Amino acid sequence: MRYFVGVFVVFSAALALSAMIMWNAKIALPDYLEPETVFIQSGAFEYRFVGEFRIDNRMVDAPTEHHFADYDFEVMKYHVTQAEYSACVADHFCLATTGGSSPKLAQVNVSYLDAQKYAAWLSLQTKQVWRLPSDQEWVRFAGDRFHETILGDISNNPDPSQRWIKRYKEQADQRGNSNPKLRAIGAYGANDLGVFDINGNIWEWTTTCFKNGKVSKDGKTLIEFKDYCGVRAAQGKHRAFIIDFVRDAKGGGCAVGVPPDNLGFRLVREV
Repeated sequence: MRYFVGVFVVFSAALALSAMIMWNAKIALPDYLEPETVFIQSGAFEYRFVGEFRIDNRMVDAPTEHHFADYDFEVMKYHVTQAEYSACVADHFCLATTGGSSPKLAQVNVSYLDAQKYAAWLSLQTKQVWRLPSDQEWVRFAGDRFHETILGDISNNPDPSQRWIKRYKEQADQRGNSNPKLRAIGAYGANDLGVFDINGNIWEWTTTCFKNGKVSKDGKTLIEFKDYCGVRAAQGKHRAFIIDFVRDAKGGGCAVGVPPDNLGFRLVREV
């Protein structure tokens, strides 16, 4: 009897161990469902609204305003990769685009609408809330690598072409000798918060709409603005404004300024 009891105990332990191994194998998730993230805390930050703003008929920069974000979130440490995006395409949820399926290269040639579809798919897969960041959130997690183009007051010249020319020059200087060829994720290093490739050759979609606004005569207060959401802000070495269905702004679709080298994205996760 003791022999049979002993065999039964060993057999039961073996079954339990096998079940545990099978369960662990079952719950092991692919990398695209467990992206590495960086925690971004709530707090104060300076922010300048984006778009075109005027004092009467004169174009000016929007004033810098002091903001306080009362919520935390997590942001992907790296851009969404080709392999991650390909999984969404294979699931017949995302639309195919150019590029391969490498886990080491970022997915580019994606529109704002493509990025939104991927965010919805990842949210369904993980039962979590994943979404594109706003421009304000991007500024928060860009950290020490955020550089803003300030055009200033061009001698009170109401001619908008003067500001457009200056914008192109400022953005071209910020880009330097840029090369659109993709490098492996992480190649451009991390900022002070641990987020990688902020100032590489990939501009990131945000949900922020292009704005037309009015500024007080002293230039210190934003009086009002209107959103035009057919165009969204993409962030990188400088802000760009891109029509939402465009995948490659170099061929057209960049509303203002120098077009991005590449259009990609990373998502934030609500906590």
